[in-house]
Amino acid sequence: MHKIGIQSTGSIIQGDIEAGYRRIKEAGFDCVDFNFDEYLHCTMVYRGEINEVLDREVEEVWKDFEPHAKAAADCGLTFEQMHAPFPLRQKGMDEVNAKMFRITENCMNICSRMGGRYLVVHPVTLSYECSKKEEHDFNMEMYQSLIPLAKKYGIVICLENMFMDQNGHLTEGVCSDFAEAAEWIDELNMVAGEELFGFCFDIGHANILGKNLYQSVMALGDRLKILHIHDNDGVSDLHTMPFTFARSWNPVATDWEGFLRGLREINYKGVINFETFRCMESFPKELHPSVLRLLADMGKYFSGRIG
Repeated sequence: MHKIGIQSTGSIIQGDIEAGYRRIKEAGFDCVDFNFDEYLHCTMVYRGEINEVLDREVEEVWKDFEPHAKAAADCGLTFEQMHAPFPLRQKGMDEVNAKMFRITENCMNICSRMGGRYLVVHPVTLSYECSKKEEHDFNMEMYQSLIPLAKKYGIVICLENMFMDQNGHLTEGVCSDFAEAAEWIDELNMVAGEELFGFCFDIGHANILGKNLYQSVMALGDRLKILHIHDNDGVSDLHTMPFTFARSWNPVATDWEGFLRGLREINYKGVINFETFRCMESFPKELHPSVLRLLADMGKYFSGRIG
């Protein structure tokens, strides 16, 4: 059986973290996807407003996150995967980029201390004025700069399929071409000389772009290490629970059957992980234990279908 996980955002409330981890465990989860990006939102990074939560000496940062490690361990939960703040790098913002590099190293350090194996570091989608080659070279340079840190901390860095909002229209972002994404990972691992890079398949992002989920998973193959499972209406990035939009009346609803068939055929052994924070935002807090139990049950169902 696969481990079943859920992201920390929406489930762990600062000031009462012990109760949050206990609630996750009681619902039937095995592990937590820890969101460092909750502490430094991408909108702040784009504006160059870097706070000091993660941009300090790592021992100072650890003091804030060690209670999470202890609370999870006390409940019998592990941290299999984590998510770094993003973007790591922007064109023409050298000072911000230097801070983000330090922050990413701190996240890798803390990830290792908390027992995490995988850290999502978003690839960077450049503007339409840039060529595909320029976008490729920009990202290759960025990721290769992390290779010594990945080796130092024993972390596998995971790329993720992205989308863009262009004048209100959602279009393909970097790594949304899964054959191309597979080539990127192979190139990075060849440079690293070992498997230091993998892929985080975000099913919601793929569904928004109308991707064939079965073919997407098959294109990634064993490069697919972790999952962001959530649902949407094929139009907006809603991050709600699976099966929210029934295919019987919504022709763009998520193809869960194709997704599971792909995972079964590539013999996926990783965590069945939910990125459903907006579920927790939309339901009253009194119903959160019930919502978590339903998501954990979905994870067990998925695991059984994958085999």
